[in-house]
Amino acid sequence: MNKTIPLLLVLFLASCQFVPFERKETMRLPEVSIGTQGVEVFLDPRMQHEVYEGSPFSMLVTLSNLGTMDVEEGVYTISYEPQYLYLPRQQVQGRFVVRGKSVFNPQGSERQLNFIFTTKPLGPQVERYPATITFNACYPYATNAPIITCIDTDLTGKKTGKVCTPQPQSFAKGQGAPVVVATVEPRMLPHENPNLIRPEFILTLRNQGTGEVVAPQLSRDACSGRPLGPEGWNVVEVGAQLSDSVLTCTPTPVKIKLAGETKIVCSLPEGIDARLGTFTAPLLVTLDYGYLNSLTTQVTILKPS
Repeated sequence: MNKTIPLLLVLFLASCQFVPFERKETMRLPEVSIGTQGVEVFLDPRMQHEVYEGSPFSMLVTLSNLGTMDVEEGVYTISYEPQYLYLPRQQVQGRFVVRGKSVFNPQGSERQLNFIFTTKPLGPQVERYPATITFNACYPYATNAPIITCIDTDLTGKKTGKVCTPQPQSFAKGQGAPVVVATVEPRMLPHENPNLIRPEFILTLRNQGTGEVVAPQLSRDACSGRPLGPEGWNVVEVGAQLSDSVLTCTPTPVKIKLAGETKIVCSLPEGIDARLGTFTAPLLVTLDYGYLNSLTTQVTILKPS
């Protein structure tokens, strides 16, 4: 009998280490559809704020899209005091494109603009002068708020074992845009047809960004310096869809408050079959508007002593 094979087998088994199966965590994708910002404007902190007369200085501005909406038709303007500062005409206004946050670019994109000013001579009796510069960024933006809501066609409340209950929802983290759907309150109402029910949703809207809301068709005009009139500011167009059905929202467009909450009602007038029972359904709310973000700084012009 050959004893070599069993011996080799024992040595082989002794050298083997049985490693238990390690469960690897599934890679989580970054959550980008949150936040209350759009295109934010930042000034380079290294900018000189005291400059002698007749000297050049640089003003570097960064446009960062911290929301989820791509901006392809943004415009900017820069205003200053021409009696004290000179800026080439081609730098006074322009356009910009900045992509929004996505799963593959969770930080969003940015665009840098460098303005080269030259200070003008001060008057004979003036030793120093604080000149004001204002940068404005205007752009169209949108808020997309996907929500899972509960539809309950049992208005009498007699049925038991329901999969969900209609109740208000709040969204403190926002939807990746400055104008947010803060809360949604579902209501199930009777229909003139007894075989149907009419879903209704009360939406609470709020401007939680640092800028101003303008009517979507006037986003460029907000940077032109032309007056928009009272109907041009704080205007938002609202749309909503429940599964494949388009809801009727009133009022739309809606005038949102400068501070605080604005409510709007979206409903399905044609109703839902009461025999469908209780179920969850996707509700998609879309808000369209223009937005204006501004940045103001001062540069003190000095006369050499």
